[in-house]
Amino acid sequence: MSLPETSGCKLSLIVAMTREGLIGRDRDLPWKISADLKRFRSLTMGHTIIMGRTTWDSLGRALPGRTSIVLTRKADLVLPEGVLRAGSLDEAIALAAGDSEPFIIGGGEIYRQAMDRVQQLYVTWVEANIEGDTWFPAWDPSKFRLLEETSHPAEGTTPAFTFTRYERAAP
Repeated sequence: MSLPETSGCKLSLIVAMTREGLIGRDRDLPWKISADLKRFRSLTMGHTIIMGRTTWDSLGRALPGRTSIVLTRKADLVLPEGVLRAGSLDEAIALAAGDSEPFIIGGGEIYRQAMDRVQQLYVTWVEANIEGDTWFPAWDPSKFRLLEETSHPAEGTTPAFTFTRYERAAP
C-alpha cells in the first residue's frame, strides 16, 4: 500500500501520552513536563502546526514562530489574522505546502485521521498512570521503527518520561 500524497513534505506527528494512550483531561494536558514543552517548541519552531478546533481552543492563541492551521467544519469560525482554517486534512496539508515538515499536534480525532499519512512520530511517553478523557487512536507500532529514545527519571511532581522518535517502516 502506498502512502497518500502529502505534497512532497515529511508529515510528522507530535504527541505526549501515557503507555495506555492517554493524551488529555478536560481539554488540557494532564501533566506538566517542562522539558516536553521545550522539545515541542524546538521541534515545531519555524514549521506549520496542524490541529483540530478543540486543540486550538485549549491553546487560546497562535504559537509564535509557527504557521497554525486549524482543522474545523465550522465555516464561520473566526480566527486571528495569520491563522489558517482548513475543512479537511487534505486541505490542511495543501495549505502547508512548502514546509519541509508540517506537524500534526492534536487532538485525538486529528491524530486518527493523520495516522496513516505521517512519516514520522515524535512521542513523549509519560511513564505514569494518570486519569483522563482523551486518547490517542489505536496504532500499529510494527509500521514504525524506533530511531531515538531518551529516558528521564521522575523529579519532584514531574513524572518520568521518555522522548522517542519513530520513522515509518518501509512497506
